[in-house]
Amino acid sequence: MKQSPLQRLRTSLLSRYVLIIVTALVFIPVLIPASFAASWAVNRMLNLGGQDAFQLPYGSAYELEQMWHKQAKALAGASPEGINAKLAALKKEYPDATLFWVDGEGSTRLQLPVQASLPKQWSAENTISFMKAGINADPYTIVALIGGKEELKQGFMVFELPRSYLTPQGRPSDTRFYGMFMALIFGIFILLSYLFFRDIRKRLLRLEAAMTHAGDNGLPAPTAEGRPDEIGRLEKAFNHMVDQLEEGRRREREEEDLRKNLIANLSHDLRTPLTVLGSHLYSIGKEPLSAQARESLSLMETKLDDLDHLIDHLLSYNLLTSGRYALSLERQDMHRLVRESAAAWYPIWEKAEMDVDIELPEEPLKWAIDTQGFRRVLDNLFQNVVRHAGSGKYVGIHTINWKGKAALAITDRGPGLGTASDAKGAGLGLAIVDLLLREMGLQLDTESSVEGTRFIIYPTA
Repeated sequence: MKQSPLQRLRTSLLSRYVLIIVTALVFIPVLIPASFAASWAVNRMLNLGGQDAFQLPYGSAYELEQMWHKQAKALAGASPEGINAKLAALKKEYPDATLFWVDGEGSTRLQLPVQASLPKQWSAENTISFMKAGINADPYTIVALIGGKEELKQGFMVFELPRSYLTPQGRPSDTRFYGMFMALIFGIFILLSYLFFRDIRKRLLRLEAAMTHAGDNGLPAPTAEGRPDEIGRLEKAFNHMVDQLEEGRRREREEEDLRKNLIANLSHDLRTPLTVLGSHLYSIGKEPLSAQARESLSLMETKLDDLDHLIDHLLSYNLLTSGRYALSLERQDMHRLVRESAAAWYPIWEKAEMDVDIELPEEPLKWAIDTQGFRRVLDNLFQNVVRHAGSGKYVGIHTINWKGKAALAITDRGPGLGTASDAKGAGLGLAIVDLLLREMGLQLDTESSVEGTRFIIYPTA
């Protein structure tokens, strides 16, 4: 069923991944404040039950500054003894702080504790330098006018505290968990992306395995179809292709069986009329005939013999391709079989006025061959020399070393396999030779040029 564009969009892999990205982008403005809130909540939960232990011992810098200016303002019109008493009381409240005050005439008064580095008499220059040095310095320094107004001329008082007391000790930072939550969010996005692409990779590997592993019939096996996205449609198309291949293979087997049966039936049916024709030609040959008639009779006998060989080739080829040609492999002396076959063909070569050159060693060369099958190979090759290379007037049979193995070479000096010949047939002879040799574990190599052809037979193992 064909999908609509909307259905394709909904089931598309691209649409699914774009949805993941868009969801991440849309939720970023929501997740950032949510992360802050979650971080604050976790900090609050961790601080419950031990909140006092995490608080600043003297409050914040702002609170200290407000306190010091308030105390200085409250001392408006106070006597030096009153100011000393107030500073002493504040020292007890802030034992880690350093306190001192300078009167209106610039003399250093009470110091808690005493500091040797302080001048006894303050000038405007000393005051300005001290105040500049205390900006963003450690210790944290607060200077406040006593009475809150310069015109009261009561001087100023100073509060110094190490900045370590202004930093929470052991208290988790308010943004400590923010990074954890953001990392968790990005981790979820990466995990979703990983699962998305892992699923795609898994399905592609499954499809690759289905494509590369053939079943018992030599064809790829169908694969399980997943979601109807791009890969799912590819899986469906692959299964459809496998079905078509199986159907084509079935039709091919049926046609092959039909062809083989047709060849077998025709071959058997043609044998009877050929036998009859041969007997009648033999009878006619006994009658008194003219020279021209005898020449025509000889030509008919030759063509009838060619047709008989062709039918024999068709039957052999049909049996070989269907696997019904019975072979019995035994280790035999190949040299002896070649000599016997060559002796049977010698009169034919002599009649064709061919120069026969046979050079085979006396030592036996044993191959695992079928006697009748190997004789059939030799007969076809010898017949090929006579029919297609007779003009070369030469046939050579030798044992040579070929690819590191002992091999049989049959050579002619004809025009080569690529040259057109009046006796050229359907090529069944060489096809049968190749099939027979393959069944016997042998290989046929061919070297051909305008100077002749050489057939080389050697074992593959």
